[in-house]
Amino acid sequence: MNEEKQQTGPEAFELPDTVDLAAVDAAEIAVIRLAARRRLSPLAALRFIRMFDHRRRVIADLQLEAKMDRLEKDSEEEGDDAWPGNHA
Repeated sequence: MNEEKQQTGPEAFELPDTVDLAAVDAAEIAVIRLAARRRLSPLAALRFIRMFDHRRRVIADLQLEAKMDRLEKDSEEEGDDAWPGNHA
């Protein structure tokens, strides 16, 4: 059998761990470069980009929730009148 006609498995490559928004951006850039170099098909790149978009939303939601929790805690420590519009 001709070796050139044998199908090979998908190519392995490293992407940054998507632990924060900067890492998601770096991973997305890496995928775009892989697609531009034809090491990744456009469809596969699109699928990665969609996954990164979902990951970006999850990270942003978690950051927003943590910020809101901090604000609530600070408000409780300062008293209910700390929120704008609350007048004693």
